[in-house]
Amino acid sequence: MTAKTIVLIGNQNCGKTTLFNALTGAHQYVGNWPGVTVDKVIGKIADRDWDVVDLPGLYSLSPYSPEELVSRKFLLSNQYDVILNIVDASHLERSLSLCLELAAFGKPMVVVLNMIDIMEQSGIALDVDKLKQTLGIEVIEVSASRRQNLEMVYKAIENARVPLRTDFFSDSVSALIASVADTLDETLPQASKRFIATSLIQNDDEYIEEYKTAEKVLIATARARNEIESTYDMDAQSYFPHERYEFISNMIKECEVKTVTKATVFTEAVDRVVLNRFLALPVFLVVVSLVYFGAMYFTSYLEMLPYATEDGTEFLTITDWVNDALFGGIISDAIAGLCESAEAAPWLTSLAVDGVVGGVGAVIGFLPQIAFLFLFLSFLEQCGYMTRVAFVLDRIFRQFGMSGRNFIPFVIATGCGVPALMANKTIDNINERRIGLITTTFIPCSAKLPIITMIFVACFDNAWWFAPIIYGISIFSIIATGYILKKNRAFKEKVSPFVMEIPDYHLPTVKSIFKAVYERCRAFVIKAGTVIFAVVVAVWFFASFGFDESGFGMVQHIDNSMLAAIGSALSFIFIPVGFGSWQATVAVFNGLLAKENVVSTMAVVLGLDGDFEGGESDLASSLHAYFAQLSGADASDSLIHLIGLSFLTFNLWSIPCVASLGAMKRQLGSSKWWLFAMVYMLCWAYALALVIYQIGGLILGVVPFGFYTVFAILVIGLFFFMLLKKGQESDIPLIIPSKQV
Repeated sequence: MTAKTIVLIGNQNCGKTTLFNALTGAHQYVGNWPGVTVDKVIGKIADRDWDVVDLPGLYSLSPYSPEELVSRKFLLSNQYDVILNIVDASHLERSLSLCLELAAFGKPMVVVLNMIDIMEQSGIALDVDKLKQTLGIEVIEVSASRRQNLEMVYKAIENARVPLRTDFFSDSVSALIASVADTLDETLPQASKRFIATSLIQNDDEYIEEYKTAEKVLIATARARNEIESTYDMDAQSYFPHERYEFISNMIKECEVKTVTKATVFTEAVDRVVLNRFLALPVFLVVVSLVYFGAMYFTSYLEMLPYATEDGTEFLTITDWVNDALFGGIISDAIAGLCESAEAAPWLTSLAVDGVVGGVGAVIGFLPQIAFLFLFLSFLEQCGYMTRVAFVLDRIFRQFGMSGRNFIPFVIATGCGVPALMANKTIDNINERRIGLITTTFIPCSAKLPIITMIFVACFDNAWWFAPIIYGISIFSIIATGYILKKNRAFKEKVSPFVMEIPDYHLPTVKSIFKAVYERCRAFVIKAGTVIFAVVVAVWFFASFGFDESGFGMVQHIDNSMLAAIGSALSFIFIPVGFGSWQATVAVFNGLLAKENVVSTMAVVLGLDGDFEGGESDLASSLHAYFAQLSGADASDSLIHLIGLSFLTFNLWSIPCVASLGAMKRQLGSSKWWLFAMVYMLCWAYALALVIYQIGGLILGVVPFGFYTVFAILVIGLFFFMLLKKGQESDIPLIIPSKQV
């Protein structure tokens, strides 16, 4: 069989990566957000000796992002034999626009109508033979997720032919394109020359820059552009997509019959509420509150797992079972017994039980809450609701230097900051991307959830309103940051329009949801078993050893350890925000390596020895007592709440873990912007913690007026000054035009 190179290309979210996996057997990540494939990926169909090149998803060949440039340059390279265009059958009009652009390359081509099952559910009937006749190429119906009709795809590739028409414009416009193409390098293929000529007439920035010194080319281009604009009374950049959509609209009228289905009626009915101008945001806040209430209810309130005790069998919540039965019983007893039978040295027993079980176990104990949280979020992502939230928030974000496109990384950030920061790469507007990179990790990731839960249980007695307040502060931090930064001259580029297809609501498969939950939980556990384990061992060592009268060795009390000495030397930094002690200080600094380390460090420095009797409440009660000790003799619940919230605030909204910082630096592409981002986040988190503790304490009457109170008032004044000051105008306003889709 003849070797071939097949290029796989289509819109974002059209099922392209799913088909790539089905054809090649590769295991690429399949998601429901744009930007899943951000580089060229090559797979192999071994039994046919075919290479399949999976190009980034895109809507148009007019490049406004690195992904579109990757795709266009490869198509122009002529290093392939067949174009396999994946078309979302359920959104045919939008998808066929790219198909007509691809026809201009004059290469053998096959159209794959994917998601044909969803199309049928939407009440759409399509005359595929008529579509084949109109386009002049093979059109195959498949369902990539169900691996239907793959053999037909292979056969169509073998018999692929060049489209009957390679442009869809009037004869006069085609002649104008040819006149520009004739001025280009004669060594270029004719199809490439016509594509470049069409792009030049549309004012394509890349080609305008490339041919800026070619006077003959520019004169022919200007003449053709003026002729089109005067004849059709529209700018040339709008003419070409307008003509394509006219052709597509007429073709669909002949090929498609659409009826209203129950799914469509249901989607429209729900969207009247979910996308309502006034109800959309309150509905979103209610949904978020229910998600977090549900995660806590199923793990911390619902007693469902049996646990045998000396007094008989009692039923525990999932969280208590993980802590009491698993870490407090099975694992800690097994490790302690193993050390005893092996006659291990006291320091080794202490490391195993106090360090590893006490530290890592404290973090893993929060896995049930995280798993249920991911379960609910995955359902919302896959059913289509989160796409609508992006549009709802676009109206708000647009006022603060961002767009709904920034919401996509924010959703991903609920799992992990690293892929969320990388997802900002798909944002073509440079300032939206910079603001997004600075604010993405303000959304609590899975690593921060154990800290939230720890403070939630220790200081706020499982209050239902706690999680919405925390996420409200996250949203406030993002919006305030965007509004402040966009006033600076360096951020004056106009916000680009937000274009995304809203899918119909559908019920996700159980397999897809549990796969998403598994992948996120697996990443969390692996992190706990590597980075956190290493940090816990280091913390245990510094907490267990120190210098005394007899020299260096294990200390009887943690206050005499090296860790206490180091933390005490740095604790003055956090005195104004209420937790200026060595224990909290070392937890904060360890959290810079991985945020989960905050919990494991507190478990070690508070003297938890791996005996999780009382489960989660053991750590919670110890932390509550610790905050009470920081409050002094006049400790009150209000002051304990403020200290806990201040401690949580700094850990949540200061700089993220080192892995996220690395991803941020790569995406910013500038050490200057990277340093600015880190300094800004540190200052923002400290200022929030300062205001919460000092001003909140003053209002509640639990923190006396003093120097730090004045400093907090000045911080508030500076914030309002930056918020209300007039924005700086850029000398050269930068505008990236919207995609013509």
